Amino acid sequence: MKRTGIILNVIALLSFVFTYAQEDYTKSLNGITKVKIETNTKVKIIVGSSNELKFSKYELDNLDHDHDNCDHEHDAGGFNEKENDRAKGLKPVYAGGTDNTGFGMSIEQEGNVLRIKDLKTWMQRSGLQIYLPKTMDIHLDCGNMGRAVIKGFSSEIEVNTNIGNIDLIDVTGPITAHTNTGTIDVDFASVNQSSPITLSSSTGVVDVSLPANTKADLELRSTMGSVYTDFDLQKPSEDDMKVVGANRKIESKLNNGGVKIVLRSSTGNVYLRKK
Repeated sequence: MKRTGIILNVIALLSFVFTYAQEDYTKSLNGITKVKIETNTKVKIIVGSSNELKFSKYELDNLDHDHDNCDHEHDAGGFNEKENDRAKGLKPVYAGGTDNTGFGMSIEQEGNVLRIKDLKTWMQRSGLQIYLPKTMDIHLDCGNMGRAVIKGFSSEIEVNTNIGNIDLIDVTGPITAHTNTGTIDVDFASVNQSSPITLSSSTGVVDVSLPANTKADLELRSTMGSVYTDFDLQKPSEDDMKVVGANRKIESKLNNGGVKIVLRSSTGNVYLRKK
């Protein structure tokens, strides 16, 4: 009886270890300069400690607001997916591609670009937390139901959502971000001068914080909302003035001009803050 008990305990321990190990997935990023991610869930991307891609269980923090459109109570498709007794001995297949990760994800390398496609629907996925190197270029498409949180990157970032918010923290750009109905909040650590920055929301707020010494050529526009700032905007000379009319577009310079920064919302307000 004692031997049987020991065997059962060992089996339980191995089962626990295996389950725990499956909560993470890592892949080397040697030779990769850009990662493209396509999903339909909320995604948090933060800086990792190595030159690897790592998936981990989504961890809640103060950015996960109660009003987030993409939060769901289920955990039907996350890293702790409950065992489906009917599926024992069977392997899941997906219409969108082949799972080569064990987590319902398809990963393919094309030259120096790594493409990641989430094969599960938003009803099957409770969120993704991804670790990447600080200088890795990122292209993230959160589909119809996802939201995005990206923190700590000094690289090129492109983000698209439909109804989800976009939160970018401690970034440098260049950045292109668009959402149809969500809010865009961006806190720049510094501003890369190499390429333009464009942040736009069709119906939501655009709220941006810049270091006081940022050099920029600004274009601020809200068709039906208002524009607010605590910067002392430098108006163009009279010869350079343009008629903006119903476009409600404000063009100005910060610290004698620099990289082009466009902040735009159709029906929401635009906020530009000085750090």
